Amino acid sequence: MRKKKKSPAAPFAAGMISGTAAALITAALGALLLSLVGASAGTAGAAAIAASAVGSFVCGRTAGVIRRRDGLKVGALCGAMFFLLLLLPALIFGTAGSFMLPIKAALCLAFAAAGGVVGVNKE
Repeated sequence: MRKKKKSPAAPFAAGMISGTAAALITAALGALLLSLVGASAGTAGAAAIAASAVGSFVCGRTAGVIRRRDGLKVGALCGAMFFLLLLLPALIFGTAGSFMLPIKAALCLAFAAAGGVVGVNKE
């Protein structure tokens, strides 16, 4: 029986799907926590930052586990793709000029690169 050859984009696709799911779950938990505490709308940025950090880490880790080599590069590339996914709604809704965008970009790259290294070194 022949082995199926994996697509080079498969780790990134799986990483994007799992990272997006993790970010959505983290954002929903953050929204629930903020509503239970009764926090103001100005503190919603903290939940968004946490969701993007968790999502990009999971994205990089998943891609690193599947790819099994070049964890830092795979994670950083996955983080850049994850940031582009976050940038799309910002461009649509007109919040691309926000001061939080460069912070989210740095967090996505750093956390996804760390996740890629963790994923490659997972036993």
